[in-house]
Amino acid sequence: MNVAFLVSSLNFGGAEKQTVSDANLAASSQMAYVDQVYLITFRAGALQSSVCRDVAHIVLEKKNYLLSAFRLSAIIQEEKIDVIHASLFAPMAISALASVLTPVHVVWHFHSHEYDIPLKSRLAFRWLARLSNVKKILFVNRELMRHFSFLDFPQEKQGVLYNHSELVPAPVSGETGSAIVHIGYLGRVVDLKRVDYLVDLARYLTEQGGFHDFQIHVVGDGDARGTIISRLNDSDLAAYFVFHGFQSNVRAYYGRFDLFVNPSSEECLCMSMIDAAIMGLPVVAFDVGGNHEIVINGQTGYIVSDKDEFLSRCMELVRNPETRKRYGDAGKHHCNEQFGIDRHLVELRQLHENLLSKL
Repeated sequence: MNVAFLVSSLNFGGAEKQTVSDANLAASSQMAYVDQVYLITFRAGALQSSVCRDVAHIVLEKKNYLLSAFRLSAIIQEEKIDVIHASLFAPMAISALASVLTPVHVVWHFHSHEYDIPLKSRLAFRWLARLSNVKKILFVNRELMRHFSFLDFPQEKQGVLYNHSELVPAPVSGETGSAIVHIGYLGRVVDLKRVDYLVDLARYLTEQGGFHDFQIHVVGDGDARGTIISRLNDSDLAAYFVFHGFQSNVRAYYGRFDLFVNPSSEECLCMSMIDAAIMGLPVVAFDVGGNHEIVINGQTGYIVSDKDEFLSRCMELVRNPETRKRYGDAGKHHCNEQFGIDRHLVELRQLHENLLSKL
């Protein structure tokens, strides 16, 4: 069986990273039934270096959906592709149209919310979803599947395939914290992520809690960074912060944290939260997207509804190293079971075996 993974680009992003990871997995020795794996994108990008050498990368020039579908159908015929995994809206639409021109089994994989879908696009997706060659419509969490219920996809085609962490769970440690509590955030530093809440957290810890033995680490970059630094420079809190910028070796940073926080107002399935939990960290995050599928409230961390609760729950964990350790150990077990690579491999293999039986 020849398998292709189609995504818009190889730029950094959750869907793009997971697509590259799945392509690499499909090309591994653990997927012996796969003969050749292709990664098809409209553009290249920084993730190119993460693509393993056994995956053939093809750049498909995209001008409009119909012309791109014709070009994709030609690639399908030339490379004898049996199955296409498509992520993000344009690749999903183009792969479905190509399946009308050339027989191929198509899997759609939704990775994010779309809040402003034009009526013509809604109608198009409802029609495309009913094509016989669109075999499976997958979502990265159950909340996302519920979100897209307005598109009225065929129930029998729908399912959940969680993203997976590539990190190996951290070893169990008997330590319950050091003199300095290191609070970590890893992700984009943009307005919707509300990283500025961490300034409020520092103020809350020092003024409300009288606690000064902490450091807040921001790993990532984005448009809001300058505004946050300016706010810190106008306060007496700058010494509590370290901005690390974008980093590729994230494991090393999780290993330095005692607590992971995510103040974002919007998420789908946050990989940095999953990675943090697998590394044994308790997590505090807002009740958005699939966060409640990652964090078991009151057992592996806290899911909060507003800023005041966010601040108080962070304070609670900052002050209680034994609770941090207990929640971190429970979170590591939960996320390794739910989002670990072993489970993902099994589910990907089952999906392919089901498609193989229909070839």
